[in-house]
Amino acid sequence: MDRYTMISGVRNDLRGAWGFAREAPRRGTWARETVVQAFKAGVAAMLAWFVAAYLLRLPMPYLAPWVALAVVRPTVHWSVLTGLRQVAAVALGVLIAVGSAALMPGRELALAMCVPVAFLVGYWPRLDDQGLYVPFTALFMVAVDSVEEPFVLFRLLETGLGAAIGMGVNLLVAPPVRVLTVDARARRDGEETAAVLREFAARLRGDDGDEPWSTRARDLDQRAGEARSALQHARDSLRLNPRQGEAWVRESIESAGAAFDLIRRVNRSVRAVADILDDSRRDGIPDPALDAGFSRECASFLDTAADTCERRVTELLGSADGEPADDLSGALEALEQHADSGAEAQAALLIALRRLALDLNR
Repeated sequence: MDRYTMISGVRNDLRGAWGFAREAPRRGTWARETVVQAFKAGVAAMLAWFVAAYLLRLPMPYLAPWVALAVVRPTVHWSVLTGLRQVAAVALGVLIAVGSAALMPGRELALAMCVPVAFLVGYWPRLDDQGLYVPFTALFMVAVDSVEEPFVLFRLLETGLGAAIGMGVNLLVAPPVRVLTVDARARRDGEETAAVLREFAARLRGDDGDEPWSTRARDLDQRAGEARSALQHARDSLRLNPRQGEAWVRESIESAGAAFDLIRRVNRSVRAVADILDDSRRDGIPDPALDAGFSRECASFLDTAADTCERRVTELLGSADGEPADDLSGALEALEQHADSGAEAQAALLIALRRLALDLNR
């Protein structure tokens, strides 16, 4: 790794940290929700330690706060699954540790037996990401020589206590829903799609560069994949969530889903437009195929399409301010009047732009 790469990486990390700090106070951002979850994890760990150490007076109750911390996840459903998997993983680790200590004379031989077995058991798909705690628990119990009956019961009690407290805190204290986050994501994606349409318009007016048209369109494809993941995460956040019955929550997710569907359709049309323009450049089609008049009207249509995209996303998200509709049909008619039916590139581009208009008006 050279010096420039290291400096660039440090700069990106600092920029990311600054962006996180800037977004944290803003309601509905991923950074804000992450900060809230961090504080909830701290509360859960503190409560678990207090109950285990001071109320139940368990010796060395390290597992209780650890499990409570691990169970506070980004969704209530995920939190419950994590709690159950954590309890199962620790219980399996305890059983393997007890069995190894009973079968093998000496701590070293017990470790040699329990670690490989626990490691393999940890790969059980049912345990998912909690499988790591099977070998961790087995190794720790054998290493500190705590495989006697009282310690085994204490470890199991701590695990159940920590899981219960972690799930309870996540369920009762600001149960996480990703509604505002996904709503903000839909707005940003709509703005990004509109920005790409305006960039295409500027290039058609003469601000052309060497970068392929499809490069920006591929960026939109990547964002679309991330948007699908964000929307699914938001829907998952309602499972077992006491806030799922709130009307505004479900309406917001449905609205965001409709907005993402619109953006996905528009992005598909944008990719088609970009591919046609790239083919025209790559095949060396003469300039008259995309003459000045046609290019000007095409740019005007793309600008109007960008405005329409932003307006439609705003409408679907339920925050329209009564702005007049853009004359997308008029811009398309003006473009068709300048099109030369004998120019293959213009005909192909016109078909793609008609599809774009159809997607925006659906």
